[in-house]
Amino acid sequence: MEKVKTKRIVMNGLMIALVFLVTFFTKIPGPVGPFNIGDAVIMVTAIILGRNSGMLAGALGSAAADIAMGYAVFSPFTLVIKGLEGYIVGSIAYQGKSEKAEAGRMIVGVVAGAIIMIAGYFFSEFLILPIFDKNFGLVMAINDLVYTNLIQGGVSAVVGYVLSTLLIKANVMKRITI
Repeated sequence: MEKVKTKRIVMNGLMIALVFLVTFFTKIPGPVGPFNIGDAVIMVTAIILGRNSGMLAGALGSAAADIAMGYAVFSPFTLVIKGLEGYIVGSIAYQGKSEKAEAGRMIVGVVAGAIIMIAGYFFSEFLILPIFDKNFGLVMAINDLVYTNLIQGGVSAVVGYVLSTLLIKANVMKRITI
């Protein structure tokens, strides 16, 4: 079993907090509900620190933000969806401490992460949430898909890719040895 380093614990805690803050403070009202770019931070975390860090930051930071923003009904789904998003992005795009990140892997990773988020919320609102609240269902899932989740996923994928590329060019990979 690998010994957990203090630096890794601190970096994971910082990224969880950053996901929370970006999710909370970038919420933009939409026709159905607000969207945010917290997914971009999940993607950056997964690309820079790896799949486990992406999973932790996505799951814990996003679920905590849901609760703080008054969307506690979504928090269990968010915990799973955003955790899976971070894990998938990191599994595809993480390249260790490599100086030369492959753009193709990063693009595929952020697109796959956005698709996980979009599909996860669609199926949650369509299949599971109606059991607990009759306001949810196919119509709400389609509205959220079109007016919120597609925009959030697309914008976050672009921002996540651009930020990751800039951080890699700034040699952040060499400076973060965790």
